[in-house]
Parts: sequence; C-alpha cells; structure tokens
Amino acid sequence: MADEPNPSEGPRPRRRKREYECCCCRRQVAFCWSCTCGFSICQECMDENAWGMTCNFVTWTCPDCGASNSYANQ
Repeated sequence: MADEPNPSEGPRPRRRKREYECCCCRRQVAFCWSCTCGFSICQECMDENAWGMTCNFVTWTCPDCGASNSYANQ
C-alpha cells in the first residue's frame, strides 16, 4: 500500500515536543485543554476549577468565550 512507510527509509523522525502556556497559572506544560478562541488550561488548573467549568464532566465551558468543549481527545 502507498500509505505504509518504506522500511528502507529508516525510522520516522520524532515529533518535536510542544509546550503550551496555561492561561490560568502561566506555566509552560506539555498538555493543555484548549478552546478554539485560544484559551488553554492545564490539567492541574482544570481539576481545581472544574466545579465552575462543567456540570456533567463530559463537556467544559470556556470562561473566555462561553463555548462548550468536550473532554474527549481533541
């Protein structure tokens, strides 16, 4: 198949590690929940503020724009 990597080409290069800045604590972290408006929040801040951002723990509401976002893989 054309989608399969050619073994003679060697291993794929690794992805560059990306750092995100949490809008709440301003720390650089490896993962943030993010909204399409640009708001991002780290897992630690999300855990602390979930009481005000979700009522069902399936979706969370962006405090900046009010959009509803899923806790599923984004």
